[in-house]
Amino acid sequence: METESNVTESPVALGKELKEAGGCRNRSTLPTWGKVAVWCLRLIVGSVFLLSGLVKEIDLWGFVFKLEEYLTVWDMRQPRSLVLIFAMGVSAYELVFGFLLAAGCYKRFAPWALTASMAVMLPLTAYIAFANPVSDCGCFGDFWVIDNDWTFIKNLVLTGMLVVLLIYNPRVREGLFKPAIQWMVGALVTLYAIIVGLYGYNIQPMLDFRPFPPGTMLAQDFDEYVDYMPMPGFIYEKDGERREFPADVIPDSTWTFVERTGEEPEDVLPPALTIYDGEADVTDLAISSEGMEILLVIPELRRADISYTYYLNELCEKADSAGIPMVALIGDTSRGIEMWKDISMASYPCYSVENTRLKELSRGIMSFVLLDSGRVVGKSTVSALAGGDNQEQDALLTVEHLKTTDHSSVFLWLSGIFASILFLLFLFQGLILALRASFRRRWRNKRSLYHADREG
Repeated sequence: METESNVTESPVALGKELKEAGGCRNRSTLPTWGKVAVWCLRLIVGSVFLLSGLVKEIDLWGFVFKLEEYLTVWDMRQPRSLVLIFAMGVSAYELVFGFLLAAGCYKRFAPWALTASMAVMLPLTAYIAFANPVSDCGCFGDFWVIDNDWTFIKNLVLTGMLVVLLIYNPRVREGLFKPAIQWMVGALVTLYAIIVGLYGYNIQPMLDFRPFPPGTMLAQDFDEYVDYMPMPGFIYEKDGERREFPADVIPDSTWTFVERTGEEPEDVLPPALTIYDGEADVTDLAISSEGMEILLVIPELRRADISYTYYLNELCEKADSAGIPMVALIGDTSRGIEMWKDISMASYPCYSVENTRLKELSRGIMSFVLLDSGRVVGKSTVSALAGGDNQEQDALLTVEHLKTTDHSSVFLWLSGIFASILFLLFLFQGLILALRASFRRRWRNKRSLYHADREG
């Protein structure tokens, strides 16, 4: 006859059995095709959120401007500091939880976290699709502009996928990282998001998705583009035969015109940056097509920091002596420009440009854009160059810094470092867990000995 101890399982033995079985006894396991489907959903939904958060972190200024556009439409203007904190939080939230979902971390919490965000975004994008208060939602910043209708459809599909993941994601136990070290993954991705966002806000976006990236020609020299501009042609048809003729050749009247080929000139020419002095267009005067030139960009004059006026005047004087002209482009009325001249005692020419164009040209309250023969070669905020001992630095050093700083290289290096750390964490997670278990065991033994000594 069996004893009761042989029949009844102890709690410890039951727990081990459940752990080896992969969880609760009543939890149904998924077939292989179900696991593959869950992993596909993880990667798709996680990648969309990761991309959305990353591009907004890269160009945090753009997300701030988009949020302020929403608040202006709804007549809910808020201090920019609060908008900045919200923008940083939302973009980091999407990036971190998107990565965690794609990596199979926090199998219950990550889908719920992203579903909670969609509970806000889905009604919001539905309203935007029907009311059309803004031109685009800004989900992917300037990297990928989607109209409001497609944004709502995209969020509807994502919500459906998340509902499926809420049910089935916990049933697929496999993930890239063990549960005990998932907090390390979340911490690393959060740190990465913060560094990318702060760099973009305080210096310049690491990647430039706007109409004026480095290499863009601001000097509107049409002759430079004639050499590589595709010449238009014309297709004619005769007796069922179609033939393309160049623009300077006109076939006889027996040929019937069908269509035009080639790009329009406006598709080839650089984006327009029109500069005004009062009501006069002085773009050709303000943008030099030869040599170096420094543009001081102030898109919102009311936010300009007058503490930098001494540095700007000194820089202008030294740059001028080095043969490098400096001009200010201000996104305000002529009255505002006159006020800036009075306050700053500017010794450099000041012109006006439509403020949205200036925000596209360079990010920051006050920033520099370096031109070489009318072509953009470098950008940086004034605060990043004028801090501390740099107040007295030589103009040539400022120019050299603007010219040699490659923000995209910083992004590649930073992303490579964090990707390498995550890869090493993935490779050696078993060793980390073994060391953790050994440390805990020794700590428990020491505590046991300590308590035994006290009781003895």
